[in-house]
Amino acid sequence: MTASEGPFPVIERVAVNPAAIAAYTREWDFMILASELLREVTSYVCVAACTLGSAPAWTRDQAAVGGNMVRLSKLLSSYLDQIVQKRYETSTILSRLAFETIVNARYLIANFAPELVDSFVRHSLRHERGLRDKIQANIQDRGGDILHIEQRMLKSIERAARIAGLTLDDVDLKDRTPWGGKNLRQKAEAIGFGEAYRAMFGGMSHNVHGSWHDLYQFHLEADENGGFTPNLDWGRPRPQPLFALGHLALYAVRDFLTFIGGETAMDQLREQLRDLGARIDSVNQAHEAYLSGKTWPAI
Repeated sequence: MTASEGPFPVIERVAVNPAAIAAYTREWDFMILASELLREVTSYVCVAACTLGSAPAWTRDQAAVGGNMVRLSKLLSSYLDQIVQKRYETSTILSRLAFETIVNARYLIANFAPELVDSFVRHSLRHERGLRDKIQANIQDRGGDILHIEQRMLKSIERAARIAGLTLDDVDLKDRTPWGGKNLRQKAEAIGFGEAYRAMFGGMSHNVHGSWHDLYQFHLEADENGGFTPNLDWGRPRPQPLFALGHLALYAVRDFLTFIGGETAMDQLREQLRDLGARIDSVNQAHEAYLSGKTWPAI
């Protein structure tokens, strides 16, 4: 859709009933409502991701931002899938990926320039440059004979570079600088997500990389004698990450709509997005009130 084609599709509004919430007796009741609210957020992410602006297609530079919004919609959908299956471990990995995507999109928008997008694209082609060089070296070692699989791989690599609008020779394999000259923590701090980085990205490193902390917390049972046995049960998801991820994703939606469609696009959804954020806040506060009268392991 484009901003000039008319109103955006209507997204079903999730009702938040304070009286019903006050009667909740299980935390999973909050999880159900938090999941429904995040599903509504995901719908708005999808609407934003399908917004092309005033032209029938994005430019390469706009696509670097828009592609991140499409990715975010898929990651949030996958995250919700794991949540409803009550799989904390894998949902956590997906939430970290979603946070990184939000940061990338918002940082690109806040600092949008051809040079920044070129840096983003060049950094992503480092693997292709190295693979191309290795294939070419293997061909040279065989005296110029090219295998069919190598032909296919080289064509695929060339196509990726052509679509990116760069030549692989522009990619410096010795340059280890992150794209844009900042690592993700620095990018998060630059857009006001420094504290969120610690919670949504830094702390999730255990789950992504399988550190000892992740193993003993979710995948092992320890006994009093220092022995361990496997734990194949899934961890129980909790609502707090859904509230946080919903708010962070709404920031990306607002930024992208303004970026690609201007105030005309944003005005169509401004009140809906404000209302959704307020509903997430109200449920989050109600959940904290629910927890205030409980102690471990009841929480």
